[in-house]
Parts: sequence; structure tokens; C-alpha cells
Amino acid sequence: MTDQLSHYTPTDEQLVAFLDDEVDAEERSRIEAALARDEAVAERLEWLMRSDLPFQAAYGELLKQAPQARLEAMLHALPTEKMAAAPMSRRSFLAVAASFMVAGIAADRLFQRWQTPAPSSEISWRGLVADYMALYTAQTLENLPSGDADHRAQLQSVQQHLGLALEPAQVQLPVAQLKRAQMLEYEHIPIAQINYLDPQHGPLALCITHSKTGTRAMAQEVRHGMNVVFWSGPTYAYMLIGHNSVAELNGMADLLRQRFAS
Repeated sequence: MTDQLSHYTPTDEQLVAFLDDEVDAEERSRIEAALARDEAVAERLEWLMRSDLPFQAAYGELLKQAPQARLEAMLHALPTEKMAAAPMSRRSFLAVAASFMVAGIAADRLFQRWQTPAPSSEISWRGLVADYMALYTAQTLENLPSGDADHRAQLQSVQQHLGLALEPAQVQLPVAQLKRAQMLEYEHIPIAQINYLDPQHGPLALCITHSKTGTRAMAQEVRHGMNVVFWSGPTYAYMLIGHNSVAELNGMADLLRQRFAS
């Protein structure tokens, strides 16, 4: 039993149930042990504790704007018992929201509405990206279209919104597969996010925005249990974030920095 507890990692739904006092005594003990043992689980719980943000309203507006046929197909695919609950609990709502995020519909719009202090600082934008990346799983990215034509069109959108011209070859990384390039926005500040799927470490992202500090050398930090390497040139600031080792990220970041400088 002790060995089983040492390998137990609660899911987000279990953590939300823990916060809502909807777990039995045995499950509560297992989660408390995981929180004490695993810093990543504790960080995840802290993030979920901030879920007093208007998730329901944000997704309600999204549902009005999303393609009706696609949404109906997704809703039919959800487990019947989750759709039958009324009113919807916070735990059920987050589970349904996660289903929409996996389909690539909801997370970007939610990110655009996020409110947080110090919106203009470089530290703040990296923190927001880390919050966003903490929602990703391999399933979020694995079924996305990954053809060269798709990537060129997506990178063209990056150029239109950020003024940075990129070719697919410039952003390719060793091992990790390029999956998507998209634009995010926070407080009218455009942020390009280029997503990859690493076969060993899962989701990985290169994010780019306008630099406010000028050229800065590469540095490292840890956010939500993910390693971050960040640097900036005269015009743009960059960050690479994922569960890869710092050494791996440094190698990838150095490769990207050389390509962008040429």
C-alpha cells in the first residue's frame, strides 16, 4: 500500500473534488500525501484554487460563437452521466471544458480573457504562458493537422499579427514534432505560440512577443513544474517551455536563436 501511495498522482478532476470537499476520507488522505510529496501536484492544486475566474461565462460566450454542428458532435461524444447532471458542478464543468480544450476550441479564447496583475511586464507574459501550457496534454496536440501547407498558413498569420516572417524550416526542432502555430492576445499584446509534441516529454511550446527590454542573454526558470528558457533580441522576446531537461531546452533555444538572427 505504501508503494502504491508513493506513485499516486491525482487527476485535475480529483483535485477539484478535493477542493470542493467531495472525496471520502481515504481519497483525501491519498491526495494530501501526494501534495506533501510532489511539488508539481501542489502547484497544480494552487492553480485550480484560482478557478474563481468566470470560466462558465467565458465558455458560454464561446458556445454561442462556435460551429453548431461541430459542438453537437462533441457533446454527443461526452459520457451521458456527465451531461445528465443539473445543475452542473464545478468538477463536471471543468471536465466538459477540458473536452473542448482537447478539440482546440476553447483554451485560446479563455487565455485571451485572462486577468492578472502587471500585464506589461516580461515576467507576467511568461507566467501567463506557463499557466496556459499547464492545461496541455499530449492529447491536446496529437490529432492536429500537421502538413507543411497548414503550418505555412499558420505562420503567415503570425507574420500578419506580430510582424515576424517565419518559415516552417526555421521553427522545426530535433525530435519534437511541429504541431501548430497560433496567435494569442493579452491586454492587446500579441503573443505567437508555436506548439510541438515531444514523443518522450509531451507538449512543448515556443512563444514570441515584442521585446520591451532589448537584447538579453538566455536564462532559465521553472514554472508549474516545467522548465523555461527565455531570451530576447532587439525586437522580439522568446521563451521555450516544456517538461524537457534544461540542457535539452538550452540546445533547442540556441538553435532557434541562431536561425532567427540569420
